[in-house]
Amino acid sequence: MREIVAFFFLIQWTTSDSSSLGIVKNEIPNEWFESHKSNPSPLHELTAELSESQTSLILRWSINIDSSIHSLIGTWITLSRESDSHYRCQYQPPFTSEQINLTGQEQLWFSFTVPNVSVCPSTSYDISAYNIPTPSDEANEEYEKMTQTAEVQWNADIYSVLHGDKIVVSFNTSLVAERHTIVLTNSTHLLLKPVGGKGECKVEKCEVELEYMEYMGPCEDLKIRIKPHFKDCQKASEWEAQKVNCPNRSALDIGVGCVLALLFVLLCCCIVCQSFRWVRGSRRAESVRVLLVYPAVDSVFQRSVMLLADSLQSRGGVCVVIDMWERGSLAEQGPLRWLNTQADLSERVLLISPSQRSHTGNKVCVSSVYLHRHNPLFV
Repeated sequence: MREIVAFFFLIQWTTSDSSSLGIVKNEIPNEWFESHKSNPSPLHELTAELSESQTSLILRWSINIDSSIHSLIGTWITLSRESDSHYRCQYQPPFTSEQINLTGQEQLWFSFTVPNVSVCPSTSYDISAYNIPTPSDEANEEYEKMTQTAEVQWNADIYSVLHGDKIVVSFNTSLVAERHTIVLTNSTHLLLKPVGGKGECKVEKCEVELEYMEYMGPCEDLKIRIKPHFKDCQKASEWEAQKVNCPNRSALDIGVGCVLALLFVLLCCCIVCQSFRWVRGSRRAESVRVLLVYPAVDSVFQRSVMLLADSLQSRGGVCVVIDMWERGSLAEQGPLRWLNTQADLSERVLLISPSQRSHTGNKVCVSSVYLHRHNPLFV
């Protein structure tokens, strides 16, 4: 049994009185062994909560304001774990004092914080409390109030994902742990990459990076294990494990394949377009020069000749040169000699002459001659 003597203040929560009540911690109450004519009502709604961040235990309870309040000397609290710690709480000023004005109040709430308690994993405390002086021994079981704290649990919330050649690990730290050890294992549970140090990851959310090598095996077999280390904790903490999240490689490969296929199709289209342009350009470069020769008859006949020339020009690969028929030159030179003189001007000669007139108008007669410098031929 461990006895603690100290002085502390009790926080008064729910009261309209402006005066605050004090509390004193003292030895085991002598009232336990004495008989009393009257005793106060039992306390109510005893609760206990471990504060991991502050390494403390917060106790709360309430006291009803009734006719027995003036017999209340104090409250006895026992904190049990491996050994017992006892707290005698005396309210200052005492309820027996005339300085206390409780008019119109029905209940008072109090809070007491026990500092520097152990918050090791799976730690739990049993708390018992009762007002003093105590009633007879037969009524102690109903008079004493008991509660238990919830066990300290570490929610690691591990998340790890592979990014290229790095494995990014994030997890919730234990605020009271001295350090954390992080290891990367594969399906054979071999230690691949330990990470640890003094006092690292003291923030609430910690993030570290581990290197990933091919010899570690496939990503799907990798697992992250984390263990916190606590000071002055007899029971060793347990490992928390989580598999590494691996990106969907099949979907990634399909996406890359589609992009490459699209690029290949675009490349083929560009090659076809360039080939078409080259062929078309070469055809234009090798266009046939045609000499269109016609006699001067009338405007209607001349318009027909112009339409024929436009039609030939629009088909591509034909360069049309128009010349008017000179009957005198043809009669002087003769047909063959005249054609030889046109060989330097064009490759083909179209001789257009009007046919006999009818009631429907002019009719056009076209003769085509293929010219060669040494052997002109009619075709």
